[in-house]
Amino acid sequence: MAFLLPIVLLVVLAAVGLPIAFAVGGIAMVSALTSLGARFPLVAAQTMVDSLNSFVLISAPFFMLAGQIMNAGGMTRRIFRFATVLVGRLPGGLAQVVVLASILFAGMTGSALAEAVALGSMAIPAMRKRGYDEVASAALIGAASTIGPIFPPSVPMVIFAALAGASVGQLFLAGIVPGLLVGVMLMGTAYLYARIGRFPTEPGGPRPPMLRATWEAIPSLVAPVLVIGGIYSGLFTPTEAAMVAVAYSLVLSWFYGEMTLRRLAHLMIDVAAVAGSLLLLIAATAFLGWIVARTGVMIELALWLGSSVSSPAALMLIITGLYLLVGLVMEPVPAMVLLVPMLLPAVRVLQIDVVHFGVVTVLALVVGLIHPPVGLVMYAMARVAEVRVDRLAVALLPFLIPVLIVLLLCAVFPSLVLFLPRLLHG
Repeated sequence: MAFLLPIVLLVVLAAVGLPIAFAVGGIAMVSALTSLGARFPLVAAQTMVDSLNSFVLISAPFFMLAGQIMNAGGMTRRIFRFATVLVGRLPGGLAQVVVLASILFAGMTGSALAEAVALGSMAIPAMRKRGYDEVASAALIGAASTIGPIFPPSVPMVIFAALAGASVGQLFLAGIVPGLLVGVMLMGTAYLYARIGRFPTEPGGPRPPMLRATWEAIPSLVAPVLVIGGIYSGLFTPTEAAMVAVAYSLVLSWFYGEMTLRRLAHLMIDVAAVAGSLLLLIAATAFLGWIVARTGVMIELALWLGSSVSSPAALMLIITGLYLLVGLVMEPVPAMVLLVPMLLPAVRVLQIDVVHFGVVTVLALVVGLIHPPVGLVMYAMARVAEVRVDRLAVALLPFLIPVLIVLLLCAVFPSLVLFLPRLLHG
């Protein structure tokens, strides 16, 4: 039971508000110092550097930068107008637009937080003006932002691929169907809200000209196709695809006249800060995971689960429940870096496809972003919409149900996740 002490300490430190990277790193350092003695500095440095020595992991900051450039370069605004043309006349028109725009934005940002803030900044003022309940509107946008980390290109998928040795391209493809399912179910929920009077039933406002809106959106919609198509055609690796996405978004932003060198410099500084904290967090969590693995708990856990769980579906449900519990106190990336190496041996014992495991991992941990106490997206949406967090947390519950249903379906039925990878790869 000694291996549980670092986990308990981590939960306590995270609960009192200590930055998670420092909490994880501090616990790992103390644990290593007591068990390794004089070898501690050398082992710590080697383990943390090795955790970042991944060519695939390099793509994460570039995908983040591409998403920021697309947001700042006017592409998200054009996507929003295109979504308005397609579904703006349905009951709860702007609510339907928000969900569809989230699906389209997901192909550019790959991040729930970036998607929620970008879409919320545009949609909430318009929805407030059209008589939508602002708390319910913020809740819908927050729930729809979970599509971002599932749909390609996804930064959490890249991190999982680096941890588990999985194919980034197959993970990207596997996230498409679950992402679409979440979008369809959220659109259905928005329709029900319109029918019961929570959202307006009249159209969502004047629509832009169809041909013009479509023409303006096409270059932005090419970005995810370029990334996935380039990877699967063999033209470039996932890391090179991320660099191509940055170059493409830069060219398009300058063509639109909405990007300057000064603005680009600010974006690069912001992304560098976020990426630096992300990589520090991965290194610290990997070291803590090494400490836990040294106790032999990973082997014991794999053997116990392999002998006590009779079916892959049962194991995936257990893992999903564990992720949902951990998501209450930890953000997705540190939880993933800590838990995936522990659970991967058991997954392999029962011959569960690692791509299936990856998609369920990302979706289950992302759920924690839209409910307390961690809930980064929830807090961000409360700030963007200028509503109280407690009211938003309650309003999120009905929109959380469709996401959880898709999560359970993906955990139990691997074909939902593996359909596209198998279709292309056999």
